[in-house]
Amino acid sequence: MARVNGQDITVHQLNAELERVPAGQNVSKKEVLDAVISRQLLVDQAAKEKMDRDPKIMQAIERSKEQILAQAYLQTKTKQMQRPTEAEIEKFYEQNPLMFAKRKIFDTKELTIATKDFNAEVAQKMSSARSLEEVANWLEGRQIKYVPTQAVRNSAEMPEKLVTMLSEIPTGKLFTVKQGDESQLALFQDVKDSPLTLAIARPKIEQYLTMKKAQEASEAEIGRLRTAAKIEYLNDADKLDQKQAVAATTPVAPAAETEVGRGLAGLKK
Repeated sequence: MARVNGQDITVHQLNAELERVPAGQNVSKKEVLDAVISRQLLVDQAAKEKMDRDPKIMQAIERSKEQILAQAYLQTKTKQMQRPTEAEIEKFYEQNPLMFAKRKIFDTKELTIATKDFNAEVAQKMSSARSLEEVANWLEGRQIKYVPTQAVRNSAEMPEKLVTMLSEIPTGKLFTVKQGDESQLALFQDVKDSPLTLAIARPKIEQYLTMKKAQEASEAEIGRLRTAAKIEYLNDADKLDQKQAVAATTPVAPAAETEVGRGLAGLKK
């Protein structure tokens, strides 16, 4: 397809690059070929300057190679995996009513402030204020920074506890949510039922369950390999978990909710 300083770029290379073009991106084969040529020119120049001998770059190349091989191996172990059955899809649908049959849409108006600025005085103002605009003016008077937003969320993307709390708040009520470094001073404007039938939800549920099965199969295979291998921790490596324990204590969304949210992203509209 092209020759760069005597080095061929083949049709197989071009086809491999075309397979990596994101779906929906409108590009011509010539544009992709020119991108490959540009990359080859940069690689050649980097080699002339002996950058491929830099220890950090060599390490990064080796790491990429290892990641590709590891991913390819796991794919061979999961590609023959059985697809989710209709019974499994129906069970998931029934076990997650807030995502499907009882899905709700919540409409709120919010003022987001830094949690460090959320004190007893702010909480008292939220209890006594008649409107969110009154709260905004009050914050400005005390030079507390805030960001106003109009938020429309559905119960599929929210923790169950928050859905339960919002379901019990009457329309027009002010409320607060403290989470991490940011907190919301909010006005509950409206809630609407927005159920999804099994027929509509089925493709995304199947996609999520397939992803979940692949993850479980990968973890099982890694576990099998670790059991069969002889692994020795050296140089006080057994103490490394003490450093990671700090990060582990940071509040995060439950794993199941996080993964479901990603796998069922298409159902959030």
